[in-house]
Amino acid sequence: MRIGIIGSGACGLACGTVLEKNNIDYLIFEQNKKPGSKILASGNGRCNITNKNIIKKDIFIDYNLLLDFLNKHDCPIYQDEEGRFYPLSNSSQTILDLFLDNINKNNLLLNSPVLNIVKKDDYYLVNNYKFNKLVLASGSIANINMDKANLVYDYLKSFNLKINKLKPSLVGFKVKEDIKILSGLRIKALVSLYNDNKLIKEEIGEIQFKDDGLSGIVIMNMSYYYNQLDNIDNPYFLVRINPFFDYKKLNNYKYAIPNKLFEYLKQNNLDLSCLVFHIKDLYDFKFAQVVSGGVSLEEINPNFSLKKDQNIYVGGELLDLDYPCGGYNLGTAFNIGFMIGNNICNIK
Repeated sequence: MRIGIIGSGACGLACGTVLEKNNIDYLIFEQNKKPGSKILASGNGRCNITNKNIIKKDIFIDYNLLLDFLNKHDCPIYQDEEGRFYPLSNSSQTILDLFLDNINKNNLLLNSPVLNIVKKDDYYLVNNYKFNKLVLASGSIANINMDKANLVYDYLKSFNLKINKLKPSLVGFKVKEDIKILSGLRIKALVSLYNDNKLIKEEIGEIQFKDDGLSGIVIMNMSYYYNQLDNIDNPYFLVRINPFFDYKKLNNYKYAIPNKLFEYLKQNNLDLSCLVFHIKDLYDFKFAQVVSGGVSLEEINPNFSLKKDQNIYVGGELLDLDYPCGGYNLGTAFNIGFMIGNNICNIK
């Protein structure tokens, strides 16, 4: 039996380690010159590998598989106050090296994009290699230019799968207000997302102001909830700067807030207690950490094989399965990869 894995991200590499351990013949195709680029970028280079606070969705994922793998290979991790897990080394390179050390690097084909897959009678032809089973884990177009989208999705066309609309997620927002004066400012705030004058989500965190919009983890998380809305109607952010401090007790808050913010309020005759930014749009895919949308879960069996063809598995960011910031997305991709590998090897 020979397995073809398309993509050397979290899902593809995790699957590869299981196949390697069980002496299953495999090849991993990677379109880039280096593997695991999103693993390296995770957690600002520290690798926010998973989170203790599991977000339940209508799909079973064994979240113990990744933790067991790390423990068995003497890769200690620690948990921060918000439940995020990081390697003790505080280095994403540690995690990538661990997975690369547990596959046969001769089976990793770099600079090898897959543009199409041909199904024959009892095998699949990928870049002139024959395989009995395939694992589709080529990621998404998050954090890449749109002109490379064909390298991620085009080969899926031959399978005639339902692909839900793709939207950038864990990304900043463009706003309608002129906020150039605030560009470069970082400040902690309570951010409330409203749609149709209804509160959707509220969270405290640091906002980063850009020339034309807002970013920062708290804002990026809001994009996840924004993408879940069925209808968009007058969406906006209500921002309360340093919410634990009562600015009303001050006669003048000129010296209590950054100068850029003070000037913005003065120029626009605004009050600090009611700072509103109306949403114009999300930033583009190349600024996003993940993508909302992808191969519909309706196409997938519980073991992540296709209902139309049980010799083909789909995992990672190709699936319409995304989460807020906090290691949820990366941890999910790793664990799905382990699950697919275990299924191929008939490991219960």
